[in-house]
Amino acid sequence: MAVNGVSTFQVFQQTLTDVIKVQTELTQQQGQLSSGNKSRDFAGIANQLQQYLSLNESVSKSDQYLNDNQIIIERLDTTSSILNQLITTATELNSLISQRRTGVQSNGAFNLQLDGKWQIIASQLNTSSSGRYLFSGTKVDSPAVDTTAFPTLSVPGVPDDSYYLGSEQDITAQADDNVSLIYNVRADDPGFQKIFAGMALAKQANDENSDVLFQQAFTFIQEGVQDIISVRAKVDANKVSVTDVNKTHESFKLYWKGLQESIGNTDILSVSTEVAVNQGILQAAFQAFAKINSLRLSDFLR
Repeated sequence: MAVNGVSTFQVFQQTLTDVIKVQTELTQQQGQLSSGNKSRDFAGIANQLQQYLSLNESVSKSDQYLNDNQIIIERLDTTSSILNQLITTATELNSLISQRRTGVQSNGAFNLQLDGKWQIIASQLNTSSSGRYLFSGTKVDSPAVDTTAFPTLSVPGVPDDSYYLGSEQDITAQADDNVSLIYNVRADDPGFQKIFAGMALAKQANDENSDVLFQQAFTFIQEGVQDIISVRAKVDANKVSVTDVNKTHESFKLYWKGLQESIGNTDILSVSTEVAVNQGILQAAFQAFAKINSLRLSDFLR
């Protein structure tokens, strides 16, 4: 069979061009399969670069919120735990007052135990976490409560915060772009003021042997405990709120990472199919080369 020399040369040239093109594509595809990425740099996703960078920014922002909120959750956990301890200590304090009123406790022993309860409560309110005092408001580098002098009242029978060393400002946290909350508890809260007033009155009642003052002290501490229970409920509610916000951040982060991966990551199944197709094309091209190379001059002269 005669073969046209010109057309055979054109087939050879076209086949060579196709082989180079397919080899280039195959190299890129094999690189995608080995790296898992569509491109080694942003040039490979130039038409979606802005979207990719925007998604990357969203993921980074979510990570920052998640980290910051986790710190807030830990502080709320610690605060709630301390409030539980305070409630227990204050309840024990009222039991001590009841025992003194019924004559179970002596004058001297009561003063010693009252002083011990005061030191425990002061220590609890001076709790720090990672170097930050939790009950001092924004004055996080200073203890919340004066531990150098037993509580006294400026006006008899009127609770005050003369024992308090912190600031009068609260700490506001930005849990999300649209969610901010005051999450700290200050040691000058009315509930604590009542407990400190109760301790001051209990000492005065013991010195004066006054049942009326003992009753007033008992009532202040009892009301203070109820106030602190309400404060603890708010702390626990804030913890739930921040935890829920973090769950939302986690969900959006997964969604954004999925979109980001769809832009930058290799579709393994699709690319594997393309590799198989291109390998088949190369095999056919090499067979064509073999056929052309096997032709002799006599084949062109027939």
